[in-house]
Amino acid sequence: MPADYKNYLVFDFEFTTHDSMCGRPRGFFQEVIEVGAVLFTLPEYKNEWQYQTFVKPVFFPRLSPACKNLTMINQEDVDGGIALGEMLTKLSVPYKAGETGLVAWGNSDREVVENCCAKYKLSCPFDWSDYIDLAEEYKAFYLHERRLSLKHAVEERQIERKGFYHLALDDAENTALIAARMLQEGWLPGK
Repeated sequence: MPADYKNYLVFDFEFTTHDSMCGRPRGFFQEVIEVGAVLFTLPEYKNEWQYQTFVKPVFFPRLSPACKNLTMINQEDVDGGIALGEMLTKLSVPYKAGETGLVAWGNSDREVVENCCAKYKLSCPFDWSDYIDLAEEYKAFYLHERRLSLKHAVEERQIERKGFYHLALDDAENTALIAARMLQEGWLPGK
């Protein structure tokens, strides 16, 4: 993983979920229902671009009560959302392979997008070798024994939280603030 990215595309996806097997549709898989993203550039750590939209799930379009409670996303939000392919096209506009680090808190964002692209038969616009699991990098950089949640990392670094947790754009902004702080404190991605 290159440590000399010119900028970072930090994103967060919210996906469909069920809290138990009871009531879960047969063959269920998580689908993207919201994206929030920010692009920040070095060395100023300046927020250059941001993007948020709801995405309409195709295979399992009805949101479960657990999903609505966790994400605060309503059925009307996703019913009026855009297609996954359109969202990925818009999200990838500022991305340049090998020059833009793709940052998310954890690995599930990448895994769900990869799986959705496969199920929807879409080409993914990202080179996942640029992907940075910031939760894992945070754990290693600050010598923690286990991964922290985004909330706990924001609190530990005494960063003023943006918005609410589990809202895609707010989570992306908070993740970007942590990445910027880590870079300022000497973190080099993948080192």
